[in-house]
Amino acid sequence: MYGVHPSRLPGAGLEFSQYRSYQPGDDPRRVDWKLYARSDRYFVREAEIETSVTVRLLVDASESMAHHEDGVSKFDYARFAAAALGLLAHRQGDAVGLWALRDGAIRTIPALRHHHHVHRLLHDLERLEPGGTWPGWNKLEGLFTSGGRGLVVVLSDLHERAREITTVAAKLMALRNEVIVFHVIGRVELEGSWHGVLTFEELETGRRVEVDADAARPAYLAALEQELTRVRRALEERGVTYARLVLDQPLDLVLRQFLMARSRLH
Repeated sequence: MYGVHPSRLPGAGLEFSQYRSYQPGDDPRRVDWKLYARSDRYFVREAEIETSVTVRLLVDASESMAHHEDGVSKFDYARFAAAALGLLAHRQGDAVGLWALRDGAIRTIPALRHHHHVHRLLHDLERLEPGGTWPGWNKLEGLFTSGGRGLVVVLSDLHERAREITTVAAKLMALRNEVIVFHVIGRVELEGSWHGVLTFEELETGRRVEVDADAARPAYLAALEQELTRVRRALEERGVTYARLVLDQPLDLVLRQFLMARSRLH
């Protein structure tokens, strides 16, 4: 089938939308003759047409995504989610592409529909490994502006230094894409449930800091909540959809809940 997304443009289709007065040039086959017999006026049936969408999966492949809890890394969770969403999009007739971003090793697969293509995409997701940092905008601008409009799904831990990831999401919206950001975060990271004196390492720089986790927890949680609120507001103010994926949540459950909520809005 040729996609299952309702278009904003009225036309010939299966799902009835509304009646409107007949205009010169309209196809006579779209005239509702039963309504004409009752009203002695010509009306045309309009329907919602269904279209396909180009879906691009943007996976953060920077080193910070290697962070793991209970044997599950952020990167594995993100690529499993990307694989599931890519397969769903392919099965409903959409073109699916992949952008895996890390500095010096940007991986792109163009958006296509044929069935061999989705196997290539899944194979590439399986082979990817996180490393390096998020690329600068100068390396991404040509990539994003040449692909045309569509739906972009960003899967990232939103670990950034100069708002580089949220800026990319905002710029993709400015290019008239629909953008969804899935924020991948760990439960321990979210709740700060570390104990004792620990050494924390930033994976992308190797910088280490020793912290009394119990003493630092209140300030950490307050700062984290402030940052999460800032990020969410910054994205939503630009029209970006924000959703959170926590590593201990069953992926099928959270994706189903998100897609059901999305379907009610559309």
